[in-house]
Amino acid sequence: MPSAAQISIPVRSIQDECGYFKDKKSDTLITTFNWFREKYDVSESNEFLWFGELLMQGWRRSGNVMYITQCQNCNQCIPIRIPVNEFAPSKSQRVAWRKNQDIEIKIEKSPDKFVTEEKILMLREYDFHHNGERRTIEEIRRQLETISNGYSGIWNMEYYLNGKLIGVCILDYSKDKYGKINSLSSNYFYYDVSPEILKRSIGVFSVLKEIELCRQLEIPYYYLGLYLPDCRKMNYKIKYKPYELLLNNQWTFMPDDINAVINRRNIIKFPKPGELYNHPDVVCVTDDIPPQILYSAYMQGIFPWFNEDEGQPVIWQCPKKRFVLNPKEIHISKSIKKFLKHNPFTYTIDECFEEVIEQCSMMNRAGQPGTWIGPKIKKAYTTLHKAGIAHSIEAWHNGKLAGGFYGELIGTVFFGESMFTLEPDSSKSAFVLFTRLFEKLGGQLIDCQAYTDNMARYGATEIPRDDFLSQLKNLVNQPDLVLPKEF
Repeated sequence: MPSAAQISIPVRSIQDECGYFKDKKSDTLITTFNWFREKYDVSESNEFLWFGELLMQGWRRSGNVMYITQCQNCNQCIPIRIPVNEFAPSKSQRVAWRKNQDIEIKIEKSPDKFVTEEKILMLREYDFHHNGERRTIEEIRRQLETISNGYSGIWNMEYYLNGKLIGVCILDYSKDKYGKINSLSSNYFYYDVSPEILKRSIGVFSVLKEIELCRQLEIPYYYLGLYLPDCRKMNYKIKYKPYELLLNNQWTFMPDDINAVINRRNIIKFPKPGELYNHPDVVCVTDDIPPQILYSAYMQGIFPWFNEDEGQPVIWQCPKKRFVLNPKEIHISKSIKKFLKHNPFTYTIDECFEEVIEQCSMMNRAGQPGTWIGPKIKKAYTTLHKAGIAHSIEAWHNGKLAGGFYGELIGTVFFGESMFTLEPDSSKSAFVLFTRLFEKLGGQLIDCQAYTDNMARYGATEIPRDDFLSQLKNLVNQPDLVLPKEF
């Protein structure tokens, strides 16, 4: 049987009222387990594989249906997951954990016990508490039956206090090709809404217990469903840190600071160069470098260029002439060609980003007093690195860092920032080999920002700003290239 990635999945698009925001419409793609079973006559093990692959691509389950939102011009509904081995509870989460140590946990694996009268009554009160409507027993039964059926990999994680059921999490799991459970997904959680239980932070406790279950079973990821930045009810999910968001079809590790979350679908518009200040290259001036603004700037061909050592504010620039390199046209000197035949270095990507940017900040450059890579730059670009946007390229010799450079990769454009050299030819060879790799992966443009003799030697040329921005608009909106760990 082909893998999920190889299967042409028949999907249907459904337009409906948005379940999260009034006056908005949703556009959702759906497919069903029944289709998969009928087409491939699959075993249960293959169904686990298929579900797991779709889960990694951001799909969610509702009964017999798998779905994913495809709403245009909307930056909500972002899949979120917790890398279990990285997770560390906050102070308040530790309090909730201690407060609920008298609760017993039971894993119910029998489908015939997923829908009971006790669970139906508890879900009915939970639904009334949150939605203000008291639905009939039969309506609640059908809802619970829908959630609890349709897929082979469902458990109920049940929470008991003094023998009474006070909460149920419906969990979906997948297995790898060896039959080992490799992911756990929180599908639905409902609980007793009596005042005593509401005081316990039972929702927080349940997430912590389910993460603990993942650790016990050596499951690497706990999927928490969808995070919606503008929906207060969903904001609790980013309190479990660190977490990963599925951005541009790539799971991206997010920093602890929520202000550092990069929303790749919500670009902040900048003024035109010269519009605010009497300088043709200057776009605007700010006191700091917020990560969202920094990312938005690169999407529009703008970058911060200022001297923090001299107390300058953050100056955002877009030069009238842009210095760029087509990776297909890189010029490699005879000396470097000769050097590469007996190359003593090894090369990695993103092995030690913070050390690379620190080394770059320490380089003495002719005509430049001090360094433009100060604390603001380091903090901002390290955040972009943690968000999977900024990258470091390292050259190593005998296990020690010998040279390298860093920059940002968006779409098929690499925005080069700074280099450093500790051993001769280390950064030169790293740049040449990276450029070859970049071209092979589909890279189309390297932005060198402003003229330097060094980049001119590699064949970089100046082009008018308008030409650069015209190329950029298309290239940055292509899927981000995926870089290997070494080359």
